[in-house]
Amino acid sequence: MKDPDLEAYVEAIERHFRARRGIDHVLTPRDFGLARSFHAAGIPLATVLVGIDRAFGEGDVTSLAYCRRRIEELATSGPRPRARPMPPSEPMPLGDLQGLLSELAERLSRLRPGKQACFEAPIRKIQEIHDLLSVSTRPNWDYLRGKLLEIDQDVAGAVLSGLTPEELAAARAEAARAVERHRGHLDDEALEDALTRYLVQRARERLGLPRVCLA
Repeated sequence: MKDPDLEAYVEAIERHFRARRGIDHVLTPRDFGLARSFHAAGIPLATVLVGIDRAFGEGDVTSLAYCRRRIEELATSGPRPRARPMPPSEPMPLGDLQGLLSELAERLSRLRPGKQACFEAPIRKIQEIHDLLSVSTRPNWDYLRGKLLEIDQDVAGAVLSGLTPEELAAARAEAARAVERHRGHLDDEALEDALTRYLVQRARERLGLPRVCLA
């Protein structure tokens, strides 16, 4: 049975690719499967379209797969969909995960005096995960995913406080420009959600704060 909502979702993505590339564009079976996974995960269409725009700003884009990293960064730079979780990713090697956590903790601790207090919660949770991994070679990945997601959400909730007023103003202006091309095609609530996710992701990039969540 066809899903009209999914069909509209895919058609909007194809239409956006046509507008950006200036030629006809139909999703390949692989890209259609990726779009369907985004839809099933509850990723807003606005987030997908803004993620595509970010990918186009970095090079010649010919597929949705090329845009996947930027879309998923935006999708996880804000509250998760209530009804449907993101598709789970494969567990990374424990050594790589510990290294990523250490990098995040170090960068948080190097923020300007007075700012790192905003990040006390994620720093504490990073230490808890480090302690867990130091005594377990086979952790409960479902539990671990949940804790890593908490860390990323804690960072996302405080990251804007790590920017100077000038940096924050510049990031807000960039985010506004990123969603403006979609005004009139998507509802204001969806655009505001995409703007917030974009702003958080750019702040994380500005401060060099990597995401650690596995899903």
